[in-house]
Parts: sequence; structure tokens; C-alpha cells
Amino acid sequence: MTPMHTRRPRPQLVAIDLDDTLLEPDLTITAECVGALAAARAAGVAVVIATGRMFQSALPYARRLGLTSHLITYNGGLIAAPDGEALLHQPVPRAEARALVDVADREGLRLNFYIDDRLLVAEIDERVRYYQEIARVDAFEVGDLRRVLELGEPTKCLFVGEPDQVERTLPRLKAEFPALQIDRSKPRFIEVTRLGVHKFGALRALADSYGIPLEAVVAIGDSDNDITMLQGAGWGVAVSNASPAAKRAADTVTEHPRSLGVAEAVRRWVL
Repeated sequence: MTPMHTRRPRPQLVAIDLDDTLLEPDLTITAECVGALAAARAAGVAVVIATGRMFQSALPYARRLGLTSHLITYNGGLIAAPDGEALLHQPVPRAEARALVDVADREGLRLNFYIDDRLLVAEIDERVRYYQEIARVDAFEVGDLRRVLELGEPTKCLFVGEPDQVERTLPRLKAEFPALQIDRSKPRFIEVTRLGVHKFGALRALADSYGIPLEAVVAIGDSDNDITMLQGAGWGVAVSNASPAAKRAADTVTEHPRSLGVAEAVRRWVL
């Protein structure tokens, strides 16, 4: 593949997914990756987390890396500075969120609502605990999710089920809700945001606010919900453990998985 520097300007911003990209299976970041990102920041490159996670779940990793840039969270539903000040918030419309509760009941899926950066569920079960193990956040049991919509519109909705259940339900959801953005992240997760809300849309808005052209943006990811930013950034990099679709969407694929792949990408295509 043609080296990046022969066809793109010098990178000014690198956007990195968290789960299974920046993070190892034990949710840590390798020292090699930490060092590569520190070198990028020292070279004047903005390092941005772009994740489907809640803001409160992503923030500890930004602090671990000493990042001062905004965080893209909820798959682009919320862009906020480390102090929590929102640059952009695009929630799921209330009517569609209410209809998703009916789908959860019909399909036997657990549905998470995220309102005011809190995780709200009808009840806490194995599926919620599985999510909590990854996100490391508290869940609030509220009974009927329809009632909490009086508090506000969810920044994101997320279905949790078994992988085969998610596989069967995903195409039906996309057909039933064409006015929503629906993507699979992990094998057990279906992520739902407002139509047009995805990582690339948020990345484009953030780069514009920083005065950085998209041609000078590098995006690194692994999953299907990373595809939009892998395709839209000036240079899209899939780590070696990425999904087949994410690899097809990227300009290049690393030799190493997860955070070692991120370190490889930063040293080869950012520095």
C-alpha cells in the first residue's frame, strides 16, 4: 500500500476507539502504547478517544493518558471536554426510544438507556452485570424504562443479548427503525443512536472545531461501529483483531492487535 506521507498531509489528530482497540482484554493499555501516544502528543498531534462508551466510562482512560482533547462518546452522541462541558449532544428522540422498549420485551433483550450520563435499566441481571464488568459503571434499576423518558431523551440506547440473538435481531431492527442509527459493536451489543449520529460525524465536527482538515486525521478502530470513521478520516487503520467489515473499510491493517496495534499505527502513520 502507498505510504501515507506520499498522499496525505502530516497528521494533526488521531482518533482511537477504546474496546478491543486501545484496550487489552483485561481493560489495560500497554506501556508501549502509552509511550507512543505520549510521543504523538509531544509532536503536537491531538489524541482523541472515540468510543461507544459513556462519558464517565471513557474519562478514566483519557486521564490515564493525560489527554486534554475532547472525548467522542456514545458513538458520537456526546462530544465533551474532560471537565464535562458538552460541545455537541444529539440524543435519541423520545418516541423512538419508547418503541425500543417494546422491541426489548418482544425479542427478550436487555435494554440500556443512558440519560444524563447515567446507566438506567429495567432490572439488573446477568446481561447488565456483563456490561458493568466492561464499562465499570453503576447501573440504576428503574422498573419501566418508559417512565424515565420523562427525565429526558437518551443519549444512546443499547441492547444486550447473546451473540446469536443479536445476529438475528440486528437486521430486523435496521428494517423496523430506518430513522435510527443502528450498529453492532461487541458480539453481544447493539448500539442505537439518533439517525446520522456516528463516530465519523462527531469526528468531523470535532476536527472542524479544532481547525483540522479531515485529510490530516487518522482513525484507528476494530469494530463495525468504527466503520464510518475508518472510511471518512484521511487515513483509516484497523487493528489486526478487527472485524472483517472494519478491515475492509480501513486503508490499512496493523500487524499487531489492540493496543500494540495502536502503538504500531501511531509510530508508522502518525509519527
